[in-house]
Amino acid sequence: MDDDFFQFPITGWEIKTEPVEGLLSVRFPFLSHEQQKLAEADPGRPYVMQAEQARELRDALSRAIDRMDDHDITTSMFGEQSDSLYIY
Repeated sequence: MDDDFFQFPITGWEIKTEPVEGLLSVRFPFLSHEQQKLAEADPGRPYVMQAEQARELRDALSRAIDRMDDHDITTSMFGEQSDSLYIY
């Protein structure tokens, strides 16, 4: 697997809503180096999206999780390995 895949692991998330305007703001705090402590995590940038975009993101995450779950079942049954990276 590519080393860049795990370069900035997130430590959580912050979600804010603006119901009147139909917007969400999502922020993902992350670690920028291996020795960084959780309390020192970079707060990340706020990403703003419309409610429909958030639904699409939710669905894309669900599909990716389903693929991971299906892969785990296939790997345990057949011993297959795959380094697939899906971009939605």
